[in-house]
Amino acid sequence: MRFIHTADWHLGNSMHDIDRTEETNAFLKWLKERIVEFGAQCLVVSGDIFDTTNPPVEARRQYFRFLASLLNTNCKNIVLVGGNHDSGALLDAPRDLLDALNIQMVGSLGERPVEELVKELADASGNVVGISAAVPYVRETELRRFKPESGDADFAQSTYSGMYNAVYEAAEKLRAGRDIPIMATGHLYASRLEGRPENDEGKDAKEHGMRDIVGNLGTIPVSVFPEGFDYVALGHIHYTTMVARNPKVRYSGSPFVLGFDEASIPHHILAVDLQKGAEPVVQKIETPQYFKFLRVSGSVGDIVMQLNQLKNAPAEKPLKVEVVYDYTPGVSINEALESVLEGAPFEVVSKKVKRADILAADVFSDDTLESVDVLTDEEVFKRLVMSKMGAPEMDENIQKTLEAYLPLFKQVVEEVNNEMGGEEA
Repeated sequence: MRFIHTADWHLGNSMHDIDRTEETNAFLKWLKERIVEFGAQCLVVSGDIFDTTNPPVEARRQYFRFLASLLNTNCKNIVLVGGNHDSGALLDAPRDLLDALNIQMVGSLGERPVEELVKELADASGNVVGISAAVPYVRETELRRFKPESGDADFAQSTYSGMYNAVYEAAEKLRAGRDIPIMATGHLYASRLEGRPENDEGKDAKEHGMRDIVGNLGTIPVSVFPEGFDYVALGHIHYTTMVARNPKVRYSGSPFVLGFDEASIPHHILAVDLQKGAEPVVQKIETPQYFKFLRVSGSVGDIVMQLNQLKNAPAEKPLKVEVVYDYTPGVSINEALESVLEGAPFEVVSKKVKRADILAADVFSDDTLESVDVLTDEEVFKRLVMSKMGAPEMDENIQKTLEAYLPLFKQVVEEVNNEMGGEEA
């Protein structure tokens, strides 16, 4: 079976109010060309199709137009699952129509029996070439039905293991001894990603530009996926990587730059040749970028110098710049950049001030910030805790308090964002 694995499109994303409509159109056109060129029999999108639970109308149109455009190709199977940014209800609403077009959609798990997650995949001649086990982003409440009777097991690991084992059993039953591979999906945060230190189990998500852990759903070990799966197509992490050096369990990463911390790394789709019981043959295909994103940092003087250099070396692509400057009392970044930005062949879309970690909690006030983008949700929480505890700087007690209450804070943030239909942290 030949398929394309991609994820984390975040359609409708407008990072720093950048209009990304043409960028998205260009990617989807390019993706269709790669599907045809590779001879893919299936397209797999592993969650976060949209950027918010209530995406813009144009983003929805792009999504449906693209799906319709594949109907006249030899890619006769499309497997789509919801991510943590998606509304499962919105994705599942046209499920009957998508089923009629041989498009498998699992927006959310809910109370669905696992048998509904597995499906035969057939080529253009009608020959069954594989089995899909489409697992979306799964919330804690949905996982509870897979919790083992023993209450002392790790919640995330035990419930994910129970769920994927049940899904695998259903897929194996559908395979019925045929010599065809099983491909599963997931949208989660795994531990031991390729490219991280050996002793890093993924606890420092922000350090690696990854989505935050929410509630009890911490990093998931590769052992939760049964060995019988021939490939596990994951989403949620925005760069391309294997899990625990296992060539069968991979993140495709996002095809787009979704933050300036991702601007310096290549983005890919994965073209996969898959056979039962064999190591998958995986080709990383780098996605072309419509924009060029660049972060410049340093003192205000350093940034002025760097931006002047950029003015004399125009980029081939539209250039979007983020400025991260060292805090200097009495110095206005806006005044310093006013003459530099006049007639510049680039756009500064974000300005952030870099402050030392020992910055006292009592300077946390609106008039010290250049923009609302300066502090992350976690930084806001950290400073509030410091302020309440009367601590001028981080210490061991503050750190213990943060470790105890930060997961609860993140869970509240996610629930509020879901209810408001807004962008998650």
